Amino acid sequence: MSSLKKLLILSASYGEGHQQAAVAIRDALKNMSPHTEVKIIDYMRSVHPMLDSVMKYCYLNSVRFAPALYGWFYKGTSQIPPSSIIQRQLNSLGIDEMEETLREYQPDVVLATFPTPAGVVSYLKQQGKVDVPLATVITDHAIHSQWIHPFTDAYFVGSEHVRKGMLARGIPSDAIHVTGIPVRPAFLQSFDREALCKKYGLRPEIPTVLVMGGGYGVMGDVNQICEELFQYPYPVQVIVVAGKNKRMKMQLDEAVKTATRPAWVYGFVSEVYELMAVADLMLTKAGGLTISEALAVQLPMLLYRPIPGQEVQNAKFLVRSGVAVLARNRKQVSEHLYDLLVKNPEKRASMKAKALKVRKVNSAEDIAEILMDLANRNKSRAHYHYQH
Repeated sequence: MSSLKKLLILSASYGEGHQQAAVAIRDALKNMSPHTEVKIIDYMRSVHPMLDSVMKYCYLNSVRFAPALYGWFYKGTSQIPPSSIIQRQLNSLGIDEMEETLREYQPDVVLATFPTPAGVVSYLKQQGKVDVPLATVITDHAIHSQWIHPFTDAYFVGSEHVRKGMLARGIPSDAIHVTGIPVRPAFLQSFDREALCKKYGLRPEIPTVLVMGGGYGVMGDVNQICEELFQYPYPVQVIVVAGKNKRMKMQLDEAVKTATRPAWVYGFVSEVYELMAVADLMLTKAGGLTISEALAVQLPMLLYRPIPGQEVQNAKFLVRSGVAVLARNRKQVSEHLYDLLVKNPEKRASMKAKALKVRKVNSAEDIAEILMDLANRNKSRAHYHYQH
């Protein structure tokens, strides 16, 4: 039996990726070790609800209206050393609440799927106030100093590219595990495409384009692209997931009424794995979790205006891997759509085959196994020290 009786996962709801990765690992661990208790905390909301609201508002509006500014901020902070004043300030954010949570919950391992709490726990370890194994899941194919902290015992990364970048920053090789970015088991099942076509009213012989604007629907001028797809001059059927963007859904609901091509508009969808499995091409940004889910179901991707910073890095990784193409403007979107849907549809088959090589289907299970091993390796110690 594993020594991992309690796992504390520290996440955040900036986009859906951090939370969904936490849920995927929790579910995998519960299957492998039913006796393990798993607690997921939305860290920023937990320690400072007001600041969380302000930061979320700033994040969503910067990526929607001033992506270049967000990219500048991301790049400017990417090399900040752990010892810097800015990093020490971030590491102090909610530190007293974190110490109290650790003392009360007494986890055997702490896992961070968001960078800020990883820094806080690392800082507590540095001060000698706690002594608990700390692991971090990096939810993008990018290297950024916010994820890297000196008292982290294990890093779970999405690709060899990220591993090399972390080695270059001095992280020991045995602390880095190339597991892939974890997705829920629902994305890894076998799908009956014919049954899914019937369920969603799709014609199996016509290519299906799935448009994903991100959890909050922040993908630039996606409405105009959708409206063009609704009137596409060649056979196509379109599914749009607007996420939590109610305004986008309302506008596209109106546009669907005059569509000359079959089209459906959804808000937030819990069974998005079915839509990905039935689609032939996905138009999306390059959020870490969305692209990992698409890879899991071997769905070719057309990436549009990824957010400068981590999403641009994700896009580079996917294009280099041959599983996606990138459009920087609407003209390029049209060109890629024509190429992949009409002129050279065989390219989609090639992208699907390459996705099979890139995807990692056991990410969540591999992470769960290493977390149990972390707990077992520390079993010889009486218990982790939580200073009162």
